[in-house]
Amino acid sequence: MAMSFGSNIPVGDALRAPGRARDVDADRATAVPSTRILDGRDSHAGIPVQVDAAQPALDAIAPTDTSSLPVPSSNINSDASSPLPTPIESSPPVQSSPPVESTSPIQSPPPAPVTSSEPPTLSTSTEIAHPSSVGPTTPASPSDAPKVKTCPGPAQQSTDVYWLHSQDHNGEGAGYAPFTTDPKRYPVFRNVMDYSVVNDGSGDQTARLQKAIDDDGNGGSRKGKGVTRNPAEVYLPGGTYQLGSTLTLTVGTIIVGDPNNPPIIKAGPNFQGEFLIMGYDKMNGNPETSFMMLVKNVILDTTAVSPSQSITALQWGVAQGAGLTNIQVRMPTGSSRHTGINIVAGSTIAVTDVTIIGGATGIINSNQQVNFKNVHFIACGTAFEASGGWSVLLQGAVFESCGTGVNMTTNALGSLVILDSVSTNSGPLIRFYDSSHDAGYQNSQFLIQNLEYNSKEPIAVDTKGHTRLEATAHVDTWVWGTMVPGAYAPGGAWNTHRSPQLLVDGKYFTKAQPTYAGFSGQDIVNVKTVPGHVVKGDGVTDDTVALNAILAQNAANCKITYIPYGVYRVSDTLLIPVGSRIVGEAWSVISGYGDAFRNSNSPRAVVRVGNPGDVGTIEIQDMRFSVAEVLPGAKVLEINAAGQQPGDVGLWNTMVMVGGTAETSISTTCTSQDPKDCMAAYMVMHLTETSSAYIENFWGWTADHNLDSKSLFTIISTGRGILVESTKGTWLTGTGSEHHWLYNYNFHKASNVFAGLLQSESPYMQGSGEFEKAPAPWTVDPQIGDPDFSWCGPNDDKCRTALATNVDGGSNIALYNSAAWAFFDGSWNGLYNEPCQGKCQANMMRVTGAPQNLIWYSISTRMTEVIVLDGKTNPREDNHAGGWEGIIQAYGEFAG
Repeated sequence: MAMSFGSNIPVGDALRAPGRARDVDADRATAVPSTRILDGRDSHAGIPVQVDAAQPALDAIAPTDTSSLPVPSSNINSDASSPLPTPIESSPPVQSSPPVESTSPIQSPPPAPVTSSEPPTLSTSTEIAHPSSVGPTTPASPSDAPKVKTCPGPAQQSTDVYWLHSQDHNGEGAGYAPFTTDPKRYPVFRNVMDYSVVNDGSGDQTARLQKAIDDDGNGGSRKGKGVTRNPAEVYLPGGTYQLGSTLTLTVGTIIVGDPNNPPIIKAGPNFQGEFLIMGYDKMNGNPETSFMMLVKNVILDTTAVSPSQSITALQWGVAQGAGLTNIQVRMPTGSSRHTGINIVAGSTIAVTDVTIIGGATGIINSNQQVNFKNVHFIACGTAFEASGGWSVLLQGAVFESCGTGVNMTTNALGSLVILDSVSTNSGPLIRFYDSSHDAGYQNSQFLIQNLEYNSKEPIAVDTKGHTRLEATAHVDTWVWGTMVPGAYAPGGAWNTHRSPQLLVDGKYFTKAQPTYAGFSGQDIVNVKTVPGHVVKGDGVTDDTVALNAILAQNAANCKITYIPYGVYRVSDTLLIPVGSRIVGEAWSVISGYGDAFRNSNSPRAVVRVGNPGDVGTIEIQDMRFSVAEVLPGAKVLEINAAGQQPGDVGLWNTMVMVGGTAETSISTTCTSQDPKDCMAAYMVMHLTETSSAYIENFWGWTADHNLDSKSLFTIISTGRGILVESTKGTWLTGTGSEHHWLYNYNFHKASNVFAGLLQSESPYMQGSGEFEKAPAPWTVDPQIGDPDFSWCGPNDDKCRTALATNVDGGSNIALYNSAAWAFFDGSWNGLYNEPCQGKCQANMMRVTGAPQNLIWYSISTRMTEVIVLDGKTNPREDNHAGGWEGIIQAYGEFAG
């Protein structure tokens, strides 16, 4: 079913607080510059967003001589490369640099694909049991004693046939989509070579590739038929696939190439069209509802197209659940009108491990909020063009031989952070509009932290040509924007104290999504083909016992677990033991159901990642976790394990969804205006005190509408979003947590936490006229730091609303780029046509318990009265106007 939202909100109206007058210049300062208007809406909220469709002109010129350009190695984005000077602390990190997978097996800029292998993560396999207590909220059996379990890499590197290619995709081990029209005929996995595609660089392969993407198994197309009913994983073996026109993607799709021999999708010399690939699926509504698309291990190439022709390799105006990882874009160098990636509107949260070579512009962005992690720009005229949006984090960026690093001269982007980045042999790092003297809204605020700079050009230059930050080899922290405490700082420098436990080689730790490129098919176990264990994934069978047995066996034998697409129902906790490495197919679903998860006074994990105290390796990717029915005691995902090295426990491109999807009855049963009638889940994700995890591109969503139901209307209350109590090291790299009742993020007595981009939306039915005032209908549990809203009056509707982020005590917490939005209040009609009047809620963020060394940069909010309720200055949105509604670029009340 194609999503269709009401379109009776005038474009741009919801970008303004009702009743607030602005002059033309103020509107220009806050709106996304536009040459055309789409009926774009905020991330499934129905709020119009202006969209910039303009292509860059020829005035962005990249260097023409590339003979001396350094060629990035296969690990150009690895944290072990290009070490930066260690910031303020003189003490070394407590953890040594972990052996991590190459973050970019696609090398550049040679024209042919190259091979890459993955180094083993650890070279020993041990298992040691030792006693430990178990937390009261997740019962454990005596056999749950903590363990230590690590696994080696492949015994022998295999690059002949990628393990994914060698799996059984047609027989007993094939993925099964139970809610498609004809599950027995529907192909979840599609090898494009089965669609008569030619990959020798000849001919026009557009139509055949399009068929592979959209095939519904019955001679028709799955496009426009929902998000989760018709999943597809499209595999491209190595080779060159020439296109003559635009290839369009479809929601619910993973495009995956062979990382041993990355496929090249190449525009032919006579290419017709504005985009090589169109990522936005217009059949599913606006960009902010273009959910669940992932492209990985692929090269996009426009070098055969004339440099004078305007072309963009990828239009990526998409929403949450979408991701780009391990991608390379190749364009002509020198004078050009080519663009690498244009993120036009949308509400995605992470773009990771991307290399862009040449072109007039590397990335154009007007998305609401994104963490761009480990993006390497080489010989781009302008690396990053800020054409709009509200919050951008460039983490681990490399600007190499580029004319300009970041262009913020149009005053269209609200807030930017450049973190742990390197600029070499390039022009100014940033050209920007100076909003320090603007009345009212102040956009173009930015912060630079831990920058290594090797250029004679100044670092920061304003639109009048004034140098605002001279060239210097290293920048600790430098801010242009609003500060709390304090005022707008037109260039303020100071030292940031970053926990050594979060750093590797002086940067916040990151890790690329594993590909297991060096492993052979014998190293992989398909859960549907294990002798003695019957696993169905048919959305009906209880797969709990069989899956638990297979996971335990695979972990003990250090096998990688492949879970073909299916809906795997579990009536009790699914334990993912240390020693596990799990790969899903087009977001395979683990869905909890039954009495074990009904008691909100005794919550139980649907999926438990290790037991308390466990140490070792657990890697999970391309999975989705959910509840099949209303389950007030379901803690959907609980992470207990820690690694011996940073990132040993990790999640990539994984999500939790509560309601809204094909496999759950919540989509049809939750229609009461009173949220107490649909207390659907206790919590989305819990990182417990014993955990230490790296989490990248995670989306935790309580549905505000149905993705795959005849009715858009649904009213759901999930008690809690993401709870972090870990003290051993936690890295949240590009996450979203939306519509949860008490909070979206809660850092309760946590220590040593990094979070880069925290995207959230408040529940739409809270605020004025709400049926339940938080914490009701939920019961506060002080043991896990639930906010009790005792600071609010008993009938204060706007105060008794979900906190986007709650920080309660703890130490060494580093938060970057909070993007917290509110849109609606009171009775929810599902039509997105009645935004709240004035402010939707009283407080968006809260700090209590006197945390030690809370680092908080770039807080962006919408429709709240107080940005941070801290008991000190309680900074208000109206006093810090910028971006969508409010910006605090540097919050330092608890820093140091």
